[in-house]
Amino acid sequence: MDINLCIANLLQSPSDWNIILLIIGICSILSFTVFIERLMNLRRSEIDTNRFVIDMRKAIGDGNIIEAIGICEKLGGTIANIVKAGLIKHHRGKEQIENSMEIAGLIEIAGLEKNAKLLSIIAYITPLIGLLGTVLGFIQAFAEMRMSGLVDISASRIGEAMEYALVTTAAGLAVAIPSILAYNYIVSRVEGFVLEIQTTSAEIVDLLTERENELKY
Repeated sequence: MDINLCIANLLQSPSDWNIILLIIGICSILSFTVFIERLMNLRRSEIDTNRFVIDMRKAIGDGNIIEAIGICEKLGGTIANIVKAGLIKHHRGKEQIENSMEIAGLIEIAGLEKNAKLLSIIAYITPLIGLLGTVLGFIQAFAEMRMSGLVDISASRIGEAMEYALVTTAAGLAVAIPSILAYNYIVSRVEGFVLEIQTTSAEIVDLLTERENELKY
């Protein structure tokens, strides 16, 4: 059987025609869900860093490491969890404190980035899915012309196939553009967290090492 005829027959019913749009719609819902979930996760991870550092400076300066750990546990969030890992190792020396905070930082950052890559994948594949729909639509249009002949061409059938072809491309782009914007926004927020983590961690390490040096002398 002619391949064009097979494809044309495959796309005769509206339900089959809509399979590409259904896939794109599912990608759209998934993209929106991931974006909202990541936003909520980032919001939960945020703390008042300046207030946190002031409280840490006071607790560590007073030599009350237990209180400092308690503050971290009460606040929660990415930075507090990383600092807590360093406080637990406060008596082990600067290198081990930094290593503990670095490991905790990698775990926390991985948690912040979780699922965000899906937004990039969706932004990449949805235009391709739309393009697939476009190609199928054009194949059907040309198959219709070839089977009908130049005299008995159904303008409405051909127009329907061409419209389907263009709609799928537009739908793919309509999902891809917001998805890539959402992905870049999440990445920029995570990068901001990383900068906060680095500056706060460095300050806490300095406070702990200074305190340990004071105790030695």
